[in-house]
Amino acid sequence: MRSLRKHPRSQRGQIVALLAICLPMLIGSVALGADVAVLYFNWQLLQAAADCAASAGASYLPSYPALAISTANAFAEKNGIAANEIVSTTVLANNTEINIQIQRIVPYDFAILVGLTTGTVSAQATAQIQTIGAAIGITPIGVDFQTPYSYGQVVTLMQDQVGPGDWGPLALGGTGASNLEQNIEYGYQGQVAVGDEITTEPGQKVGPIRSAFNFLINEGQSVDPGGTFASHTFNDPRVLIVPMVDFSTAKGRSQVLVKGFAALWLVSVDNNDNIQTYFIDQVAPGSTPDSTAPNYGAYKAVLIQ
Repeated sequence: MRSLRKHPRSQRGQIVALLAICLPMLIGSVALGADVAVLYFNWQLLQAAADCAASAGASYLPSYPALAISTANAFAEKNGIAANEIVSTTVLANNTEINIQIQRIVPYDFAILVGLTTGTVSAQATAQIQTIGAAIGITPIGVDFQTPYSYGQVVTLMQDQVGPGDWGPLALGGTGASNLEQNIEYGYQGQVAVGDEITTEPGQKVGPIRSAFNFLINEGQSVDPGGTFASHTFNDPRVLIVPMVDFSTAKGRSQVLVKGFAALWLVSVDNNDNIQTYFIDQVAPGSTPDSTAPNYGAYKAVLIQ
């Protein structure tokens, strides 16, 4: 009977001894868990900032690699990254990709109990420009898809007939001079894709076209007074995204095939509606990438890792 009375006390002693052994381990585990959660939270912040930075920087590829790097760094800092946390920002071969590496030292709050003081969190992102297969906000003037593409090459719109009664204007979302003028000034807000058949807008529509392009030139000079085809702000109204079109079937109001998209820089428009532009390389807002689409200098920035 005495051994039975002592048994519960013995069990309690064993439990106390076990707790004495396990409690530091338990506290350490809880401490490490709390600090791991803090590390993960910081990693999420860094990764989001890296993704944003790489995407923003890629918007200036392939033509402005230095600006792509400075833009990526600026966006990282706007998203809570300190300048000394940016390990590297690099434009890769042929100026089609940008990579940013970020690292942060995070102080521990609890793990110091087990001898750990800080942890390191790293994130990186790479964005790539890809040719586009669809776009929103395009300028409704087509360029013959057989026009050789070269950065800085002069492209004169509306200079010659592309078919009987057709000079290149397109009827997108409606017909008539008023619809054409509005689509030039603000971009056609529907989506147009490679492989679509779109309708031509016959005639030269001299007055409305000249007025619309002069509007874009004036707006561009207001937004970016020093802007040129070789150096301009990303949102300059003089940047035109136009469809590259197969005009071989054009005859009056007719259907023509979209073969790709080009980026143009608007220079001037004369009294005959000859519109001087340059081929440029530019990311197109509202576009959809398509690696199989022909490359005429219009791109989409895409995160690839």
